[in-house]
Order: sequence, then structure tokens, then C-alpha cells
Amino acid sequence: MASLSLKHIFKVYDGNVKAVNDFCMDIEDKEFIVFVGPSGCGKSTTLRMIAGLEEITAGELQIDGEIVNDVEPKDRNIAMVFQNYALYPHMSVYENMAFALRTARVPKDIIHEKVTEAAEILGITEYLERKPKALSGGQRQRVALGRAIVRQPKVFLLDEPLSNLDAKLRAAMRSEISRLHQRLGTTFIYVTHDQVEAMTMGTRIVVMRDGFVQQIDSPMNLYRYPDNMFVAGFIGTPQMNFFEGVINKRGDEVRFSLDCGAAFEMNYSFAEKIPVKYMDGKSKVIFGVRPEDLRIARPDATDSHLWSRTKAVVSVVEVLGNEVILYANLNVQNPDDKTGAITVKTDPDFIVHPGDVIDVEVSRRKFHVFDKETEKSIKKRIPEQNIVNVDIANNTIRLAEQSFAIPSAIVVESSRQNVELVMPISALTIGRGTAKARIHGVEQVEDKTLYTLDVNGSILFSLKDGEPEYGVGDDVSFDIDMCKIAVADCGIDPMNTVNSIDGEFTKSKISRKEYQFYMQMAGHKLVPSVRICEKLFGCKGTRIFKTPLNYSFDACAVTAKPYNEGDEVGNALIGKVVSIKDYGHVKYATCDCNGTQVVAAYEGQVGDTLALEVNVDMVTIKDKTIDIIIV
Repeated sequence: MASLSLKHIFKVYDGNVKAVNDFCMDIEDKEFIVFVGPSGCGKSTTLRMIAGLEEITAGELQIDGEIVNDVEPKDRNIAMVFQNYALYPHMSVYENMAFALRTARVPKDIIHEKVTEAAEILGITEYLERKPKALSGGQRQRVALGRAIVRQPKVFLLDEPLSNLDAKLRAAMRSEISRLHQRLGTTFIYVTHDQVEAMTMGTRIVVMRDGFVQQIDSPMNLYRYPDNMFVAGFIGTPQMNFFEGVINKRGDEVRFSLDCGAAFEMNYSFAEKIPVKYMDGKSKVIFGVRPEDLRIARPDATDSHLWSRTKAVVSVVEVLGNEVILYANLNVQNPDDKTGAITVKTDPDFIVHPGDVIDVEVSRRKFHVFDKETEKSIKKRIPEQNIVNVDIANNTIRLAEQSFAIPSAIVVESSRQNVELVMPISALTIGRGTAKARIHGVEQVEDKTLYTLDVNGSILFSLKDGEPEYGVGDDVSFDIDMCKIAVADCGIDPMNTVNSIDGEFTKSKISRKEYQFYMQMAGHKLVPSVRICEKLFGCKGTRIFKTPLNYSFDACAVTAKPYNEGDEVGNALIGKVVSIKDYGHVKYATCDCNGTQVVAAYEGQVGDTLALEVNVDMVTIKDKTIDIIIV
């Protein structure tokens, strides 16, 4: 079977119209991947690029480790099932299924064996002599699948194959295709705009919007931990409820005050993954809760501590047999207020009518919060940042009664009290350092462990590879990587270790038919690898020599060595150290390379001349004219 790798895939049409932007994904063998999103989001275009029916503008597509950008569709060993089935109307079902094998000159006995076996798998043996016009939609769909099965491809691509079927038949065919995937044990990539199909069929789902990937995850993780409002609203039926409002934290209590007038209260332990900076009562947020995470208040409930209560007035009641959908409004005084509109999914035991005022409870464990401006989740399963107030004085950061020496690289001009420190969770490392914390929570997320730390009442997060090493209640030491912190009020910014240099791709003639190619940057010429040359020429052809490029690479891609005139160097930029920043655990040198600054880790002195050897395979190359990544 097959694994696939899509690295920085772009599709740009005439007029610089980007249909797909920087699509990156690794697909394991035997996975069932679903691309989902509204019409025009780029999902079918991505599928057609995998099939070879659309040319890839930039990026690299690998199947089983082999780059197939320029491989013909017929040679990719991929079978595609189209939305309109694409059956030959003048051929019988048998002939349609056998057509590709006959074209490939497969012996008749093997064709017969494969067609009859596929027909038996799909339950269409009795229709083999019929023409497509004599079949129902579901039967035609099975024939289209059978035509793909007989080829025994590495990958099945299915482009909205059920969109022409009625609701009942679609449900039946969903389970048919899932069973087929299990039986064949091969890789399936399936495109749909129907989130029910995506949730019920995929091992992982790719949510797309306007050519950009919004999130890639398992169905349940998409449902429970959406990265943004679009994913939250797209996944789940009925759609998630959204309300604008603010959050107030007073001691251990948190109050969500919604613009519609309603409010929910809970203990801070339920909201500790929300950065405290959003709890000032001023920062606008979007509160989100799914209809199934709401309920009508029960007087005999034993789990009331897990729910917050408010009132709502019912406007519409939809009885669906096994469940009831209530459309109500949290603004009891003004039921026409759209900002208070809410949908509640409940069971049919509760009898309510339009106009009734009811007590609605919101789950304290299953709610979502999004930034009003960016629409990104600020209550993620894995928080991106630790945000905490600190005091800075005497070259020391005082965080929750713990002290951290400020390294010489960070210059603080004056003492400040109660300022906001921001650091990615990767900057907080447990198991080293002198600061102390207590493990407040442990959550295993795939192959990583998320630790919630209680630092004298402040909540911080740390993420480590592997299984848990510590348990709840354990006391641990921790340290902070100072080159990653930011304190806006003191002008402290994270160290930027990414070098970004504008340049071009050039050549020089070394014989009548031979050329040497160069990545020209900062007045130096670096020799690219064969892989880089193939990708540049594959994307732009000879136009690459006239295309303005940007070369970017992290400091970790640079090896800094002292340089003396006449020394032999490899792929290196030559520069003089103009400054060194000491962050305690590492020193970063800024070097002047013909007027361009390059950053690298270095333990020497200012004024040293260095050969900065660049690992060219770690360089990202961008076409500046249309802003796409080529390498």
C-alpha cells in the first residue's frame, strides 16, 4: 500500500489566484483521510493535484518516498472515483470495470478474476451485464468503486462520491465505503463538503477554508478541541452557539458576562487554560458552547457543580423523536435579540412550549472561548503560551515568588511592577533549574505529556515528549529559556533566530554543456543540492534565474567557525561578529556579511571573523513575486 507526503503544496492559477496555500501533511499507509470544507475551499483541487490531474505550482508530493510531481497520472498507481461516476454509457458494468485492465493488456483470465471478485465484494454480481442507464444511483456508485478496486491501486481518491444520492442511500453508502476501506486495507483520501460524512468515515480530517488548512486532526479532537471559530462552527450539528462577552476573574471565581445580558459563573479550575489576560473584564471574547453541552435544569441532578445556570425564553420546539431541539433566547426581556439566540439539544422527556421561560444549564467542562479579533481558540487542549504577571527589579524577574536572573542579553532600563510576561510553553522546562512548582494536572496528548503546574497559586503549562514522568501532587524544579520570553512593557522581545535574506538563483558556465548553479545571498554564492535544483527548476523552469527569492534558515542550520584569510570553507557565508547576546544557556552572535546580518550560535568574541556554514537542506526558499514557498 502507500504513504503520502505533501510538503508546501501551492496551486496558483493565472492572475496569481491561489487555490491552495502551503498545504503540508503526512498521510500514513492505510489511513482514511477526509478533506472537508465549503465549496471553493481548495479540497478538490488538492485531490486532483495528488491524482496528477492538476499541475502543482510549487511544493513536493511524495508517494512511498518517491517524488511524483512530474509523474503521469496513469503511472502513479492511484484510482479516482468521481462525483458523476464517469461510467461509459455504451459499455456494460463488466466492461466498465474491466476497461482499465484491458488498456493495460492484462490477460483475460486475470481480468475476469478481478472483476468478479470486486463485483462480489460490492454486491453487484447480478448487474454485470447491465448498462449504467439501467442502474440506480447507488448501484452506479458501486460500479465506479469496482472499477477502482480491480486496479488494486496504492491510493483511492474519492471526490464527493455520494453527493448525487438521496439522504437514506448516502447513509448506507457511507458504511459501505468504510467497510470497503477496512477490507482492502489501503489508503483512502475522500473529499466532501458534508461534515457528517467526514466525522463518521475519517481517521483524520483536514478542514479547509479559502485555500488554507484550518486544522488537521482526528474527528473527536476536531469536535472537542477546535483551533478556531470556523472549525468549531463547521463541525457539529446543530452548529455551536456563539456569544460575545467579557470574562472577570475575582480570586478563584470566574464570571462570563455575555452582551445579551446573561452570565455564567464557575470556579477558576474549570477555566485555567484561558490566559488570565483575557479575564480583565474588558477584553472581548467569543464564548462557544455546543447544543448538546446544554441542558434544561434538573431539580434532582447530583452533578450541579459541573453546570452553570441561566434563564432563556423558548421560541421554537422541534421534536425529532429521540431528541428535541429547542431554539431559545438568553435575553428573556427581549426574545428578538439576535445576540442571545441559543440552540439546545435535549431529550423528549421535557415538555416545553414556545414562550416558556426555562432554566438552562451550561457545561463547565465543555465550553470554548475564542479571541474576538483573531477568532482563534484561547482555550486549547495544549495552550500555546504561558501568560503571567511578574515584577522586574535588580536584574531579576520575580514570578509567583520565584526568582530568575535576567541574562546580560536582556537589557531592562527600569524596575517594573505587575507587568505581563509571555512565553511559549516550550520555554518552560521541568526537571531542571532552581524554581519550584507542584504538578497540578497531567494529560497525555498522543506522544507528549502536558503538565499543569501550580507555582504558588499561578497556573503554568509545560509540554514534554514521551509518557508522564511525574504525577499530580509531585514537587518539581523548573527553568525558563530566557531567549523566548517577551515583556512588552519593558521592551523585552524573544530572540529572533530566523535569518531572512533576499537573493537570487544564478549560474556560471564551467564547460560547453555544463553549468554550476548557486544560491546567491549576502554577497556569497552557496552551492545548492540536486534536490533543491530540481524543485526550483520544476516550479519555475528557466524563469528561476529572473525570479526574486528569499532565503530563510534558523540559526540551528548554521555552524559558526573562526575564519582566517585563505582558509578553505564549504557552503559558507563570511562575516564579522558585531554583537553577542548571552542568554545563559546559549550565546547568539550577530554577524555582518556584506551588510546583511546573520545570526548563529557562537561562544567567541565580538570582532571575530567567522565562516558561517549553512546546511542548505534546511533553507526555505520563497518566490517573492507571488509569495509561495518553493523549497
